[in-house]
Amino acid sequence: MYGLVAIPANECQTFDTRDPDELAARLSSLFGRASLDLRGRNAPFRCRMKSIALGAVGLFHGQYENGFEIRFSEFNAFAGSPSPLSGAGAHEICGREVAVSKDNGAVLSPGVATLHYGANFEHLSMTVQPAALMGKLSAIVGDLRFGPLRFEPSVNGRDPAALRLDRLLRYVAAEAGQSSPVPPLLQSELQQSMMTAFLLANPNNYSRLLHGEPEAAAPWQVRIAEQFIEANWDQPVTIEGLTSAANVSARSLFSTFRSARGYSPMEFVKRVRLGRAWQKLSHPDANTSVSTVAFECGFGNPGHFAVDYRRQFGERPSETLRRGRN
Repeated sequence: MYGLVAIPANECQTFDTRDPDELAARLSSLFGRASLDLRGRNAPFRCRMKSIALGAVGLFHGQYENGFEIRFSEFNAFAGSPSPLSGAGAHEICGREVAVSKDNGAVLSPGVATLHYGANFEHLSMTVQPAALMGKLSAIVGDLRFGPLRFEPSVNGRDPAALRLDRLLRYVAAEAGQSSPVPPLLQSELQQSMMTAFLLANPNNYSRLLHGEPEAAAPWQVRIAEQFIEANWDQPVTIEGLTSAANVSARSLFSTFRSARGYSPMEFVKRVRLGRAWQKLSHPDANTSVSTVAFECGFGNPGHFAVDYRRQFGERPSETLRRGRN
């Protein structure tokens, strides 16, 4: 089942039990009262889970050896995945029946849910706290004219947006599994990307606004967004921060930014941070290294940083550092 645990990023919390009551108690503490029924009470039961949290967003890997059913009287988060890694299930979410299989996933909105898992079920899912996701939605579309956010419970796992979300979840899981900690700046921006991808990948009552043609922002709003980014390059640059500074919805800002500049605000963030990295590497001290500069400037993967750096400056970061030392 989906999980969210308030733990530091890159400290993966594991849970391994053969006791169904222990699993029910665990899920109740996370998502509201839960009751669990086994399919075949004489069958051996085992559940293995790993979870990690990035602020309001959680990433969860679950493996279940035998089938069972879990009921929530009031599920208290948004949760889901584009499709399971293996196995199949059949859920009832807010009164709707949903089949889960290789190419079909499910999304839970707060409310009543009964989840049926088949034997040997495995999934990689994300959860997000409702207040955080509603805040992200408001920043993107500008207002919440259609009321509380509600998702369609069934997901086409082969849809391009769902596949993008799946790739993002796998990337975050891989980064979190590395021995070096994920830098706080990257943690925050991964959280922002995951929430945005979740909104775009899963059909909901705001999909028309999320995917429709936005109104144009004014040129002065684009300039304010650039100034905000340049002043806060070493802090998490969130959609909420940009829209508040420019006083415009994210969709309008991003569309006009791209048409006026040829790239998105987040690509501009990368360019500014690469420029700061160049400055640090060009004027190093005794402790300067490529990896430390990459982390300080918000790049969690030194290999990806090196590729972006060479694309922008025409040389490897190690070459800039060597020249700076000389």
